Amino acid sequence: MKKILFILLSHIFCLQLFANTKNTAVFGVSQKLPGIIEEEDDAKIVGPLFERVQKALKKADLPENIALYPWPRAYEMAKKNKNYYIFPMAKNAEREKHFIFVGVVFNINTYLYQRSLSDIKIKNLEDAKKYTLCVVRNDVRDQYLINKGFTNIIRFADQESVVHGLNSRKCDLAICAENIEFIWKKNLKEKTEGQIKKLFLVKDIDPKRYLAFNKDSDKELIDKFKLVLKDMKIEIKK
Repeated sequence: MKKILFILLSHIFCLQLFANTKNTAVFGVSQKLPGIIEEEDDAKIVGPLFERVQKALKKADLPENIALYPWPRAYEMAKKNKNYYIFPMAKNAEREKHFIFVGVVFNINTYLYQRSLSDIKIKNLEDAKKYTLCVVRNDVRDQYLINKGFTNIIRFADQESVVHGLNSRKCDLAICAENIEFIWKKNLKEKTEGQIKKLFLVKDIDPKRYLAFNKDSDKELIDKFKLVLKDMKIEIKK
């Protein structure tokens, strides 16, 4: 009897929650991530991660207001605007000051990369301080390097530009999420396949990537997203 009552109360709570947020304006921002989130020639957004969020929005009866920007701009928009969410984003102490992390949308490792013809060898991250590093501006990896005392940093707007910067010798190493390997396959800016290789797994950077809301967003909206994202899984295949 208690179990039935709990189920009924949970159902009523969900119906009330969905009704309260039906007319709430909500906006999502993200960036182009080859193989994960992409934009076709007609500006249509596609990719397995986008489709997952799209499915969650439909289940939550919320409008599909999602736009793609370079990461620094997307981050600032979500940071400054109520009822904005951003995905996918890694979690760290600095970001938890500004965002509420709703749920994990996928996992991906971070590596230091070098050019294939380079013979750089490092035993730990401290060794990498001797080299210049390309990184996405205001990315979790950028924040990580700053916190670790790195100073030889060259910043770019997105991972495509980071790969291009490494390949054109603007830096010695690049710190990127593993999905830059999709860039090689798609040849987005140049033929990089076989020219760049993994050097070092950065274990300190959590592979979990989240959907996160601006901290001032409506609680009902955040609770709704938590419900619809629960048990929805995604697999990013390389």
